[in-house]
Amino acid sequence: MTILLIGGTGKTATRVAASLAAAKKPFLLTSRRGPDAAPNGYPAVKFDWTLESTWSKLFENGHVEAVYMMEPHVPQPWIPMIKFVDFAKDKGVKRFVLCAGTTAAIGKDGMGRVWEHFIESRVDYCVLRPSWFMENLVEPGLVYTISKLSKIFTAAQDGEIPFVSADDIADVAFHALTDEKSYNCDLRVLGPEILTYDRIAEILSKVLGRRIEHVKLDEAGRIDNLVQAGLSDHYARFVTRLEVLASQDFEKATGDAVEKATGHLPKSFETFAEENKAVWSAS
Repeated sequence: MTILLIGGTGKTATRVAASLAAAKKPFLLTSRRGPDAAPNGYPAVKFDWTLESTWSKLFENGHVEAVYMMEPHVPQPWIPMIKFVDFAKDKGVKRFVLCAGTTAAIGKDGMGRVWEHFIESRVDYCVLRPSWFMENLVEPGLVYTISKLSKIFTAAQDGEIPFVSADDIADVAFHALTDEKSYNCDLRVLGPEILTYDRIAEILSKVLGRRIEHVKLDEAGRIDNLVQAGLSDHYARFVTRLEVLASQDFEKATGDAVEKATGHLPKSFETFAEENKAVWSAS
């Protein structure tokens, strides 16, 4: 009885794999690069949403009882995802856990279409809708601006965001995949506090022992800022749009999904910053 982790080299799937390994539960990671991309020698297989010839191999080594899914970076991703759900269901899979996002809504283009299909096809499911990852701040772009410039640039203004750690998202996913009773609902997976980027900068200043500044840009300025940093115009506009939505408190929410699913409180940003302060070292 194996658990399949699609998007197996991503932030959450690798953490789910670690939890499954610790619990001695069989699992299989997937990625477009196959076994060579798997961390820690974990079992892995090549998989591509757009190549249906890669799908059957996932089910060759025993029964798959549950599937963890992330949105692929392909046009209209819900189309191959829905087709795969039906394919996996025919192979005997009974439970699906989808890591979506705040914007997902049942029936809406994007992960909302997949969510709707879970309900219509009567499979067991859980849709995770986390807020922004704390781990975004240890991505190369933000590591550079924090460590070298002591600045964070955003168009989020004073928007309030319940930043959550990928550790907590993965822990909720682990329980959604393995708990005896399926949740059959969506869960807003949130951190323990609502933070502005000004507050993020204050916490980093305290932890790092030097002033970190949040630089507030308008929409056009942020797009230009990201393009100058090397992002494509399309992706720069996508990121900026999310930040503008955050400035309007689109992300603002509270909830206890992490504690209910896992039995522990979610990680605070100050704890996350202490854990990662070496990453932002000015040296």
